[in-house]
Amino acid sequence: MKWNVIRNGACLVAMALFFMSGVCLAEDMQFVDANGSTGYYVDTDSISYENTKEGDTPVTYVCARIAVVRADDNRRYLYAMKFEPAKSTYRIMASEVQAYDTKETIETSAAVELPRRYGANSPMKEIVDFIMQAKRP
Repeated sequence: MKWNVIRNGACLVAMALFFMSGVCLAEDMQFVDANGSTGYYVDTDSISYENTKEGDTPVTYVCARIAVVRADDNRRYLYAMKFEPAKSTYRIMASEVQAYDTKETIETSAAVELPRRYGANSPMKEIVDFIMQAKRP
């Protein structure tokens, strides 16, 4: 239990530093899918895998930086996300809203959200499939 708290805390610190230094870091945003004027992208340089155990059960999490571009609103939403493909769930670990044209940061959040499910027709499913094909552990 104690190691889970330490690991989650370390993950949060890493995500916060990742977002705060986003201007300095190069990103390799790859297009995944679109729905109307909304585009979904994955930063392939940010993909990582975390293997752990919950009780006696091995669990693999996939972490990545995701961008959702809303061209009609001139917004780019960046998310540090943690996926658990075996359960079809994802968590937003941190987020940032930018003006798309200038990349100026409008809002940031380090709030970790509860896990959410995604379905077979969800953009999140497309993102997870893309990640799993782009970079395998």
